[in-house]
Amino acid sequence: MTMDIVTITICCSLLLLAIISPFCNGLFRKPRQKTKIGDLNKLPSLSVVIAAHDSAIELQKNLPLILEQEYDGEFEVVVVDESSTDNTTDVIKLLKSKYPNLYSTFIPSTSRYLSRKKLALTIGMKAAKNEWVIITDANCYPTSKNWLSTMASGCSDDKDLVIGYGNYSYNTSAFLRYERLRTACYALSAAMRGTAYRCNTCNLALRKSVFMNNNGFLKNLKYLRGEYDFIVNEFASKNNTAIVLNLDATIRQEIVSRKMRIDSLTYYYETRKHLKRSFLYRFIQFLDSALLHISYVAIILSIIYAILTSNTVVLSVSLSALIITLALRLLVARKTIKHLKEELNICMIPFYEIYSLWFNIYLMIRHKLSDKHDFIRK
Repeated sequence: MTMDIVTITICCSLLLLAIISPFCNGLFRKPRQKTKIGDLNKLPSLSVVIAAHDSAIELQKNLPLILEQEYDGEFEVVVVDESSTDNTTDVIKLLKSKYPNLYSTFIPSTSRYLSRKKLALTIGMKAAKNEWVIITDANCYPTSKNWLSTMASGCSDDKDLVIGYGNYSYNTSAFLRYERLRTACYALSAAMRGTAYRCNTCNLALRKSVFMNNNGFLKNLKYLRGEYDFIVNEFASKNNTAIVLNLDATIRQEIVSRKMRIDSLTYYYETRKHLKRSFLYRFIQFLDSALLHISYVAIILSIIYAILTSNTVVLSVSLSALIITLALRLLVARKTIKHLKEELNICMIPFYEIYSLWFNIYLMIRHKLSDKHDFIRK
């Protein structure tokens, strides 16, 4: 009888975890476009601000994709040169001769004790002629000629911020694209629940007046990175942020060096120390990761127990729970990946999910071992 109770308890627990844990998952928590966004017939005038440092190749490749957007309203592009040492200036001059709505400015090379990227964006915001400003990076490109129009559809009277989806380019490692997709699902769904917490994409629109009237990056100007996160965390309030999930609003980012990718992810562990509303956002991710690992560990231990005790019932249920868990996780992942048009091998998702925890532990350790001045402008 004791064995029967143990068997029933193990089997019920395994099946319950197998059914619940796949839905406690970043990809299942993907944002859903529930509310109607703005009227496409009333497009606002837009300014696109890009901070560039030694980005001649990227600007030559990506700027025309922005400047040649099919946009019925007026728009301008402002590039702020962060004291580049390559031929960034020459590329900008060449493109300005072709595109009359391209403008440029620069920051002095003597700027110290503050993030040049944030200073460049601040100068760009001041130079922008329009109320609605979209910020992105020089190594980013829109995947559609309707990027501006689609992002502008979120610029309604009751919104101050608009966040679009973004990920690395397809030539980036599949795991890093999965990781950014997973993180974006958490960030975008948090924004749709009420108050946005952060923005992990290089695809953000905001009102110039909100940025300027609230002193922009003044509180975090010394931190080297985190510009998108700080803007959203500082200026978001309940229901003032629009999320545009239309695939035409997607931005792709090219980062050639693996070290640069890892560095950019490590910077977040410094940034998040200074963000508000962290507890719930991070707790949800912790809970999802914990249930994922508890589920797999429970299945493995149950299989070992079943073999040692020759309990065929527990063994059968353990294997069934594993199949159910994998099947549900693959179904959830397939739906999200298809929705956001990511090119990821579905069969690899269970491995990515497990590796994600250890990868983030590595980033945390890397951050802990780093000199704190690595994250502050010297």
